[in-house]
Amino acid sequence: MEIKIPFIIFEVHGEEYAIDAYFSKKLEKIERISTLIRRTDFPRAFPEGSLEPLLKEEELENFLKSLFYEVAKISGQTFDERLRHMRRWNLWRFLGIPTGFRRHLEEDEKLSSASREAMLSLSILQRVLGVKNAGKLGDVIIIPKGYAYYVIRVEGGEIRNEKGEIDRIYTSLLKIDEGFRKALKL
Repeated sequence: MEIKIPFIIFEVHGEEYAIDAYFSKKLEKIERISTLIRRTDFPRAFPEGSLEPLLKEEELENFLKSLFYEVAKISGQTFDERLRHMRRWNLWRFLGIPTGFRRHLEEDEKLSSASREAMLSLSILQRVLGVKNAGKLGDVIIIPKGYAYYVIRVEGGEIRNEKGEIDRIYTSLLKIDEGFRKALKL
């Protein structure tokens, strides 16, 4: 199955990027949206695609800045939640109270994974928008430059681009994100 995904091309601080204008509004977790931002290294020749853009050019700036605020908040929350868990667990261990090592290890891995995902997302947004914190977002000017379409094919649990190479981001989303799978209708 071949799908042409709409991307909005935009410029920030003299550099061009593109964001998926369809799946960015379909993902299950907001932290995963920033992985759909990429350099504009794919053809722009397609006048239309098989998917209708859900993210419009006029809402792009507000969308990216709101995404930055939300991801910054989530990354702080997940980090704090992991620290609270580790402190409680270490206190119980220090006091010699048995609490189930495996259960705490599994919980810590789950919290660690969520924290890494949020921090990676924040790092991507900081790089693309050229700011370190939300206080500087007012200075960021995002210039939409139109749409481009990225061709993917779903083949046996993997997603490949038009060159036949595995697209690691979309393949990963296919495995971990229910909203992505529903949007693909798989």
